Amino acid sequence: MKKFLLYFLLLALFSPLVMAKTYHWKKGTTFLSFLHKNGIPQKLYYNLDAHDKELMAEIKAKQKYSMLKNRKGQIEEILIPITEELQIQIIKIKNKKKKYRISLRPIPFETLKGSIHLKIKKSFYKDLYAKTHSKALVTAVKKAYGNKVGLNKMKKGDSISIFYEQKRRAGKAISRPKILASSAIINKKKFYTYLTSNGRYYDSLGSEYRKYKKLYTPYIQPVKMKRVSSGFTHRRWHPILHRYRAHLGIDYAARTGTPIRATSKGKIIQLGRKGGYGHCITIQHANGMRSLYAHMSRYRKGLRVGSRVAQGKVIGYVGSTGRSTGPHLHFGMYKQGKAVNPARFVRVKQSKRASKLKGKKYRALRKTVVKYRSKFKKIRRSGGDPLFVKKGNYLVKRSEYIAMK
Repeated sequence: MKKFLLYFLLLALFSPLVMAKTYHWKKGTTFLSFLHKNGIPQKLYYNLDAHDKELMAEIKAKQKYSMLKNRKGQIEEILIPITEELQIQIIKIKNKKKKYRISLRPIPFETLKGSIHLKIKKSFYKDLYAKTHSKALVTAVKKAYGNKVGLNKMKKGDSISIFYEQKRRAGKAISRPKILASSAIINKKKFYTYLTSNGRYYDSLGSEYRKYKKLYTPYIQPVKMKRVSSGFTHRRWHPILHRYRAHLGIDYAARTGTPIRATSKGKIIQLGRKGGYGHCITIQHANGMRSLYAHMSRYRKGLRVGSRVAQGKVIGYVGSTGRSTGPHLHFGMYKQGKAVNPARFVRVKQSKRASKLKGKKYRALRKTVVKYRSKFKKIRRSGGDPLFVKKGNYLVKRSEYIAMK
């Protein structure tokens, strides 16, 4: 035993590294000032492309980050989370004084699956929350059924079965619950809902659970397109750079030459090439909002920095300039300098009818329906294995929860 302890004592004594320490990002600290304070060359920042420089501004005040130093007090590694999924890594290059490398790395997480069969005693909302302590799950189920199914009308004797998943890191939830499938029995009528590959919910026969409403917003979709080829995310594997980076916008797939229109009235504050964005235009709008249009093939004649444009006015044409794998428009929106998801702001064409799946998508749905038939039967007998939220957003399984009580 003494030899064992002596071994670890010597290991700790001669180890070149000490334990990493956790710090909090101070309010008002910029990435450049952070580098300067810690003796790291500022060219590390200046060598980044414009897209990655934007990410440095995403670090929030009081954000926890870790720093690993050796016994001489020299920094070996710094990890700074930008979002729940992506972090900045600054690492010292071996055998080179004051030389560091910066990169963006995914933050590891696991996806935990839960299930629950609930017999209504008081109401859907009260009973589900009492069983899981998760308001987010209640909201997610409501979203999965849209406004077509009155979950608030559920009464004693009704029941609901839910299959869902949630991302977690170190036991803590880092995402909202995602409903995979659900079966509700209301007044002896069954209502099924299934999540499909397009991120929407449909019943067993392919009718969408969604009630469309008119959206009143000052922003319009900038191009006519058939599909979104890439959405807004803070963690994405870049097909050209072959590394992780954020995608702070929406990519609209469209043919070369498709007109691009201003999402709202405003003033052009940037026009020209912008790194990997290629030919690009940035427009300043009211209320601190900006919009960015990238990878253009060309601009509309007569435009320059300072030009004022009306909503819907053509400002350029779709192309594939800059770092691009094919013709599309990369459309970004910023609020007070921070990237925001354009899908939250842009008005899209609304239909009075909910969509209905056909062809391959319908056949894929039917396979999902068959897959869950036996699962619904099993969960009605077992009660499922729900995730519980205790002490903030910490997740445990039902068996662990029972052991804690």
